[in-house]
Amino acid sequence: MTVVEDVRNYEDWLRAQCPVVEDGLRKKHKTMAQDAFRFFRATCFRFARKVGDLVAELGDAPRVPCVGDAHIENWGTWRDAEGRLVWGVNDFDEAAKLPYTYDLLRLATSVRLAPGLPGTNGERIIAILDGYRSGLDNPRPRFVDDETPWMQALVNRPATKAGAFRAELAKLGPEQPPPEIAEALRMQLPADTVDIRFGAWQRGAGSLGRPRYVSTGIWRGGLVVREAKALVPSAWKWAASVAGADRLLLNMATSRYRAPDPFLAVRAGSVIRRLAPDSVKIDLSAQDALAYGPKLLSAMGVELASIHVADNINPDAIRRDLDGRAKDWLRRTAKLVEEAVRTDFLKWQRFYQSQPPA
Repeated sequence: MTVVEDVRNYEDWLRAQCPVVEDGLRKKHKTMAQDAFRFFRATCFRFARKVGDLVAELGDAPRVPCVGDAHIENWGTWRDAEGRLVWGVNDFDEAAKLPYTYDLLRLATSVRLAPGLPGTNGERIIAILDGYRSGLDNPRPRFVDDETPWMQALVNRPATKAGAFRAELAKLGPEQPPPEIAEALRMQLPADTVDIRFGAWQRGAGSLGRPRYVSTGIWRGGLVVREAKALVPSAWKWAASVAGADRLLLNMATSRYRAPDPFLAVRAGSVIRRLAPDSVKIDLSAQDALAYGPKLLSAMGVELASIHVADNINPDAIRRDLDGRAKDWLRRTAKLVEEAVRTDFLKWQRFYQSQPPA
């Protein structure tokens, strides 16, 4: 299948899973034509279908609950039940049971594609793997506190300020959700919330085209916000009939080595979460990334390992597999996938630019 055929086939499949926002898909197509990194973010389904052919040697690794879409911008912050500020994987839409190597490979490939990251590719890979081994030895959540002062930069960016958050909400188009989704959103708001309003928007990259409804209201004098995003089976199910569904999403998001978001829920066929300036996905700009260096990539490796071993997975089996692989396995395979992604991107860009204006 060419990349254009895979896009069409995946989107036809998506239309059978949920009511698709066609304007969102058009926005996604435009985003995919901008640069290779955005293309990669938006096409997890293509990665899922091609990875077994591109790097067959990784398919025999121990299978674990995987994020499935572990790119560098799939991390964010939230408050746990104790009010602690937590940093970790933000989105489990593509969760599936896969070789653990696939999460590491997707993260490493995204690092190669992302613009402006400090250090060499070799140094970045070392940071990811060192963090991953540390996470196997000591799986744990990551809190933004005085023990991780460098993480303060992640939550003190202009995009995370209250004013920027309200400006984003101002972009909401007023739209009434289907009754069951409206009720689910109401149920997730505090019981005496007043002035409840609904809207819709299109955000992200890979999830563009899925309905996303937002409820806002006033509780005890302050703004409260919830979002409902349509939940569909993992792209890995489309690509290779790999298990991935809402139960796996919640199990992984609340697994024992995480400090989970108490507001995360699955209702009415949607993933519902709290939105706030301190409860958002962190999209790293090139300028931001220069401040973080290998500490950020190492922390991502820790988080992936903590997710992989949470479901009674024996970390020794993963360690043995890691030790048996060539020293440069991740650098080499990520380079192969990067080259394939850049080729796909150029083909998609030429196709998109050849189309008449919508």
